[in-house]
Amino acid sequence: MIYGIAFDIGTTTIVGALVGIDGCKEEGAAHMQNPQTKWGRDVLSRILAIADNADTLNSLQQAAAGACNEIIKKLANPEDVQFVTAAGNATMEHIFLGISPAPLAKVPYKPAFKEAKTIKAATIGLVINPEAYVYAFPLIGGFIGGDTVAGILSTEIHKAKRYNLLIDIGTNNETVLASGKTILATSTAAGPAFEGGTIKCGMIAKNGAIQGMKIESGKIVLDIIGNTAPEGICGSGIIDAIAKLLDAGIIDRTGRIKNRDEIEDNIANRIKETEERGQGNSFILYKDAKKEIAITQKDVREIQLAKGAIQAGIKLLLKKARIAADEIEKIFIAGAFGSNINKQSLVRIGVIEKEWLDRVVFVGDAALDGAKLALCSEEKRREAEDIALQTKHLSLSGSAHFQKEFIKGMEFPPVKFL
Repeated sequence: MIYGIAFDIGTTTIVGALVGIDGCKEEGAAHMQNPQTKWGRDVLSRILAIADNADTLNSLQQAAAGACNEIIKKLANPEDVQFVTAAGNATMEHIFLGISPAPLAKVPYKPAFKEAKTIKAATIGLVINPEAYVYAFPLIGGFIGGDTVAGILSTEIHKAKRYNLLIDIGTNNETVLASGKTILATSTAAGPAFEGGTIKCGMIAKNGAIQGMKIESGKIVLDIIGNTAPEGICGSGIIDAIAKLLDAGIIDRTGRIKNRDEIEDNIANRIKETEERGQGNSFILYKDAKKEIAITQKDVREIQLAKGAIQAGIKLLLKKARIAADEIEKIFIAGAFGSNINKQSLVRIGVIEKEWLDRVVFVGDAALDGAKLALCSEEKRREAEDIALQTKHLSLSGSAHFQKEFIKGMEFPPVKFL
């Protein structure tokens, strides 16, 4: 059996899938936190770290390669791995290949390369078959990388007769509006809030993560991955919790967690008021003798920033294509959420439009799926390269229209519009 490994090299998480190349069948998958986070949670922090000290590039590259090697060892005998594909955002692919991403920090934010790269695995520190090669996906431009190309490849939105949206909700959000005639893509710095990062009790979607919430007769009912004691809250959980707290009137349209005396129900007892100026209140989801899991005012603000950026990006893509929201046929949503994300909650907090509710398709890790396709097929690799060339990059840097839509998108939708 000839094995290959496909990687989605994310800013926050690196995911790998072992694939039998002959039948293109996945044999297993594993993930781990990207160890580069100690240089910063977002791509800009890592680019600036490299700009400050050129030696940092080598350290970051080795950290990424080391994480990939750990994943490989979990999945297979490294000697049996004969081909690797890697998809990541523009910064992650630069670093993974040992190429400085410094040009991305300066106007006009052009990557050092855009074409697909095929190189010997050993040259970037991957410990697999000595003759193995790595295929890194082509980039589109700016901060739109190979993970977006891989997502388009796997969802096939570039072949659709009508317009479709692909929204990849991660630390660096990419949104693509595509049909068989046009592919438009843009990127916004959503931050890691939707992946549990920058959230006080945030965690990735694994056992112990709160992935959903209900309020029944004034009581909180938690949906926990693995049906175990909660350890924290993942992306789908924070979205669902904020949506339910908006419905219950505990969070207002501006995102403020209200004081206890503003809530008539007994659920008000879960509101933890603070006397520290500017800190705001928090809402306790779970508490036992050892820990307390709560949503803080800062958590809500982080989600507002993230969803405001995504919403603004979508609106400007629609404006560029001169189409209305109701002309979108399907909305593909990718991201590192839990398995039980509630699309009604995405509407409630304002990530997607109400009329899109029945058109939403959750595609999980679309970048990884695209990387798996490219692993098994030279034809798919050529298709990925064609996609990258055809896609038009809509830059939002310095856009007054983006700032206007972003500020509008910070507020939560009023109940009467839902």
